[in-house]
Amino acid sequence: MTGPASRTVAGSRVEETAHSLETSGARLHYWTAGAADRPGIALTHGAGADHRMFDPQIPALVDAGYRTLRWDVRYHGASASGTGRFRTVHAADDLAALLDAAGMPRPVVLLGQSMGGNIAQEYLRRRPEEVSALVVIGSTSSTLPITRRERRRLALSRLLMRLVPFGRLTRSMARASATTPEAREYLREAFTANGRRSFLTTWYGMTRAIDPSPGYRVEKPELLLCGEHDGTGNIRSAMERWSERDPHSEFHVIPGAGHVANLDRPDEVNRLTVAFLKA
Repeated sequence: MTGPASRTVAGSRVEETAHSLETSGARLHYWTAGAADRPGIALTHGAGADHRMFDPQIPALVDAGYRTLRWDVRYHGASASGTGRFRTVHAADDLAALLDAAGMPRPVVLLGQSMGGNIAQEYLRRRPEEVSALVVIGSTSSTLPITRRERRRLALSRLLMRLVPFGRLTRSMARASATTPEAREYLREAFTANGRRSFLTTWYGMTRAIDPSPGYRVEKPELLLCGEHDGTGNIRSAMERWSERDPHSEFHVIPGAGHVANLDRPDEVNRLTVAFLKA
């Protein structure tokens, strides 16, 4: 179903059209911009956020000649789920359904931030012929091996997230994820709007997204971006190892940015992304 009207993105001349789709156990909302005959790029946000985190990217990508699709993952933003659980494999299936509904030809570029990067990796593993390139911002590799200590820390995080008062948790996560006041305020508002139950359900599923596969390699072109001040888990070291593993990968550290580099330093992220796509 298509929304009643288009909207202008972040004061630019780019207009997006709102859509919704009923899929298995979820009602999903998504937005498209750009001409239908252009190559496609699908953008997937991080845990606790929503599609708005890509406001600074949509005009740059449309101007670069792409048709964009961004969405609210189930349990986030305007989307909802009645399943009571979250897994990246289900989110990857959701994304496939949205691309079908939008009539977006494959292969497409997948761009994901944090959790969105893990969902993009899951999609790529299951449907490699449908992906032309991968752009990942501040996300771990789903397929690299992790240490026992890292696995214990993931399990412990599920308990800690439940024990910390949610208001305190949203404030601390926003401060830890961004370096700019505007990005921190957006994250705090998005975390609060999504609510404690949705966040915990998502986090529980994300701690199970790691599936070490020693022989696996990504053969598609990859752009891996990490904020200079991203101290989230082992993301920076994991992205460095990830880039070393894959033959067609390039890795960049974004100066002055935190976990949400696309919000802290949007101009630099847009520049690198568009240059990568054009190359």
